Amino acid sequence: MVKTRPTLAYLAFAVAILAGLALAVTPASAKKKSKPAEPMVEESAEDMVFAKSFIGKTYDDELPIDGWDDLGGGLVSPPIYVHEYQREDGTLLVLTSKETTPQKGDTQGSYVVLDALLVSKLRPGAVLSVACVQGDDQTLRFIGEAKGGDQKEMWTDISRAWEISLATGAITSIKPKGVKCTNPTF
Repeated sequence: MVKTRPTLAYLAFAVAILAGLALAVTPASAKKKSKPAEPMVEESAEDMVFAKSFIGKTYDDELPIDGWDDLGGGLVSPPIYVHEYQREDGTLLVLTSKETTPQKGDTQGSYVVLDALLVSKLRPGAVLSVACVQGDDQTLRFIGEAKGGDQKEMWTDISRAWEISLATGAITSIKPKGVKCTNPTF
């Protein structure tokens, strides 16, 4: 009886083939090293009910909210406006409104709230900006959680973003790719 032993070269070749097969069937997503995901922040149900309670509310000129500082806002695109508020704990409220009666002379304009966005936690060093653009669209109809240096006019380090619909004033979450926000200190 003759025993045959595989040669070391033969074994090395077989191992290389098996390793190559294992890599070939590994999904591409498993090969990439991804950044850890940003933590999802869940707003309290009470705060969400509070924010959504403004939808449909009408007001003239300004809308003061007890316990919230008015951070300002402005025109997105006629007749849609955006306004930002901040609570003492840092929670931010963004309201979109539609101008229903334009200001004429001494008569104040009238508005109706269309949607509300509540953001309770921002990443360290970030601000919520209601003056953002995306790609070639230079309409300030985007909101972003932005971070950047004081020397730049536009910040591109955006971790979360939202789009304001020019037709309905609705605020919807979008991927932040391509969103740039105005530096609030520039």
